[in-house]
Amino acid sequence: MFLKGKIVLVTGGAGFIGTNLTERLLRLGTKNVFVLDNFISGKLENIEHLRRFKNFQLIKGDVADYDLVKSLVLKSDYVFHLSASKLVVSQERPRLDLETNIIGTFNILEASRLNKGVRIVHASTGSTLGSNSKPMKEDHHPKPTTLYGISKLSAEHYCLFYAREFGIKISVIRYFHVFGPYQDYSGKAGVVNIFLSRVLQGKSPIIDGSGKQIRCLTFVQDDVEATLLIAKRKEAIGQIYNVASPTRISVKQLAHLIIKRYGKKDMKPCYGPPRTGENLRPIPDTTKIEKLGFKAKFTFEEGLELTNQWIKNDLKQKGFKLISR
Repeated sequence: MFLKGKIVLVTGGAGFIGTNLTERLLRLGTKNVFVLDNFISGKLENIEHLRRFKNFQLIKGDVADYDLVKSLVLKSDYVFHLSASKLVVSQERPRLDLETNIIGTFNILEASRLNKGVRIVHASTGSTLGSNSKPMKEDHHPKPTTLYGISKLSAEHYCLFYAREFGIKISVIRYFHVFGPYQDYSGKAGVVNIFLSRVLQGKSPIIDGSGKQIRCLTFVQDDVEATLLIAKRKEAIGQIYNVASPTRISVKQLAHLIIKRYGKKDMKPCYGPPRTGENLRPIPDTTKIEKLGFKAKFTFEEGLELTNQWIKNDLKQKGFKLISR
């Protein structure tokens, strides 16, 4: 395996995707995996079970701290830059969004100029593209509708510039509607986990707007494998890749499906106001990463059941009362 004996840095490693990626990295024969997180979005409880690994090291800090970032990048063979403010954070704390998504990425890039051998994968989002009636390729004209999308798009431009002008070995991966274990189900993002947690407690899922908005749902382990694939392929340097499973489902359909599988027979979804700036059809064209060798291994149904089991166990451990079927 290409990561055997290597030193790896994961920024945002206590977050949802970061936790799943870190756990995978720890099992791949890496020498050390440094997890950098400020715990604004990430959770210490996510990574507690990883402390048993001898090659795991947690650093509490911020990607906006250049000296800290530099010290870690200089030690690393690979950097998986997953640190980011969430969409909700960008609405409530736009300066923090800028400092994390743009300055944090800039710090990673500047530090990499001092360690030209380091290989970087930068995690981005479909929010950079906006919506369109047809699937969007990586070079589709971007139309972000949120501060989060704007800051993440800016970070993408920085990454490609540093690859082109300074020879930095960096690739960009855009995630679309990821779900699975360790995703926060108590917040405002992550529709699958939010719906599941409510239904398991006997509460109706709440649909924002009409429910006609489309989601391209991808189980987190498939995104982890796509991220690792990009990291080991030289032809991926200086490139952007959309990654998503073939699943296309409306939020309304998702709510009814989860109710049917896990809820009470008389349960129906509730409706709330639409979200400001929400992309209704953020559908990617994934041909490019498929040509690189990516194919989703988990069906939506398999991922949904694995996520259901994790949320159910997590709710029980936290003392929540669950419905019986």
